Amino acid sequence: MLAISTLWNAVKQSDGTALYDELKDLGFEHIALSRHLAIEQIELMKPSFRDIGQSPPCCIQNFCPIITGTTQSVTEDDHILLSSLDNDERKEAVRKTVETMRLAIDMEISTVILRLGKVDTYDRSYLMKDLYEYGEREFEAFAKMVTEATEWRKRKESKHRDAVMRSLDELNEHALKMELCIAIENRPHYYQIPNYDEVGLLFDEFYGSPMRYWHDVGHAAYQEKLGLCWSHQWLEMYSEFLIGITLQDLQDLEFYHSPGTGDIEWETVFAQFPSDIMKVLEIQHGDTEAVVQGRELCESLENTEQS
Repeated sequence: MLAISTLWNAVKQSDGTALYDELKDLGFEHIALSRHLAIEQIELMKPSFRDIGQSPPCCIQNFCPIITGTTQSVTEDDHILLSSLDNDERKEAVRKTVETMRLAIDMEISTVILRLGKVDTYDRSYLMKDLYEYGEREFEAFAKMVTEATEWRKRKESKHRDAVMRSLDELNEHALKMELCIAIENRPHYYQIPNYDEVGLLFDEFYGSPMRYWHDVGHAAYQEKLGLCWSHQWLEMYSEFLIGITLQDLQDLEFYHSPGTGDIEWETVFAQFPSDIMKVLEIQHGDTEAVVQGRELCESLENTEQS
């Protein structure tokens, strides 16, 4: 299954019906709902999904629709966190995620992709990015900065991880009753949850639950560029739990480019996961032609894997 995320036009196209039609015109049979959608857009999209012969969305992100009081342009930022040490905020994040899960049931969506939050630590990402952009990736100063950043994270991560555990305990109960899969996603930044090791800890804790792993190729590549973790390790270690893949290319450290327009070696990537796994192109940059070419590239690589 190959899908396109509504990230492509959710902010640009306010009319949900037109938004849906634009995505279908790109040649995709399936659509994924990103966290950038307003409830008004979703309500207008629903009749299109219910037409005879149309597939329901393949997955949805929390929090979708956007949280009241925020705007589509800032939905990449997490305003409430499943990892929050403020219990009222954490419970609100759980409640809003359950709302997304209920929307999934209403729209016959089988998988909800979760953003779990972050560790509240001093963000050294900009320093790491500066060193990378100055060509210092292979030098001692870069390695030292990565070590310092991750050590600072370790000082505060346990309490936030415990908060995530409490949130997931509640969400897994809801998912079991709703017969949904909830998927934890690898994140790009070192202070976000889960990092590479935390994925394993979470599956140890909730083994046998409806929880699965969602792998973002661009996030893994970003972490490799910044010296945090080799991109291939995530899929090698957590393939047992894999339910879906986000396909986005990187141009240097910029996300959301169409596959084939950036730095990622896509033949190598496609060789790492099953051909029949759910795949979602998550694209923000580039024109329509670049998106279509990205779809065609992925379709050709899928066919190569199947043959």
